[in-house]
Amino acid sequence: QAQALPRTRRRPRAVRSGGCAEMALAFVVFALAALLGAAEEASAQPGGAGQIRGRVSIPQKFGQELPPGQGLIAAKVILDGGLQSALPTSDGYFVLNNIAPGAHLLQVVHPRLIFDPVRVEAQEVKGTTMKMTAYMADMEHGRGAKLKYPLGLAPSGMFAYLEKREEFNILSVFKNPMAIVSLISFGFMFLLPKLQPMLEEDKRQRLEAEQRETPGGGGGREGGDRK
Repeated sequence: QAQALPRTRRRPRAVRSGGCAEMALAFVVFALAALLGAAEEASAQPGGAGQIRGRVSIPQKFGQELPPGQGLIAAKVILDGGLQSALPTSDGYFVLNNIAPGAHLLQVVHPRLIFDPVRVEAQEVKGTTMKMTAYMADMEHGRGAKLKYPLGLAPSGMFAYLEKREEFNILSVFKNPMAIVSLISFGFMFLLPKLQPMLEEDKRQRLEAEQRETPGGGGGREGGDRK
């Protein structure tokens, strides 16, 4: 009997260790199932929520003119006037989550660079994730040129806070009305002295021609005066 007691005590221990292992295995299976379900729900994007992805890049010709600290770190992506926003990563990638179906206006805000607005249309597709279609935003017609997706956004220009001084051009003088009037006046001042002798010579020639045409008229007048 003394030797049978340890045997009876070992059997419950084996049963207890087996029960704990089964419980742990069941917990792991349940956790994996929950994670898989959450992943499936996220990929399916329930509730009509989508995701907008893209990348902001700054070409070298614009980057050279930017002061330090005004690169991608100063850019911000906003949706629908600021209802949602995201900051690009160091590589320029950004993600906007929980996008509702419909048309949205996406803009990139930067203190020095100009980015064209983008129209993003989110459409629900059964059995797949939400479909995103992007166009250039046209204020008159709504849709402009179609863009590739994921978005690749680059600046189209820079803000000019100070006007550049125009370089002097001699031809610009002739665009000023006052300068044109002054040039014409100086021209007459130089031409009139040269034209006056020509006018006097022409007048003298006409008088001589008239005297030749009427030689008797002059003599008759002289005779009448003598009488």
